[in-house]
Amino acid sequence: MNKTELIRTISRELDIPLSQDKITQVLDTAVEITKCTLATGESVKWSGFGSFVMKDIPPRRFYSARLGEYTTSKGTKRITFVPSRPK
Repeated sequence: MNKTELIRTISRELDIPLSQDKITQVLDTAVEITKCTLATGESVKWSGFGSFVMKDIPPRRFYSARLGEYTTSKGTKRITFVPSRPK
């Protein structure tokens, strides 16, 4: 399901009449708030859906064939999704 299909489905499922533009606005705002929250290092939990967690990936040592020597990568952060448990 892509974003357009999700918006159409939400529009059909709601009992109150909302335009697809309003639903798009709400969805975009929710995504932006999620991104901003994750950028601060906090996790985002959506009850019944799952959690978005920022994980630290430590630096690692690897062999570079191009350089012919061992080198160390930079540490980074990665967003991970953890689904909620089924009831």
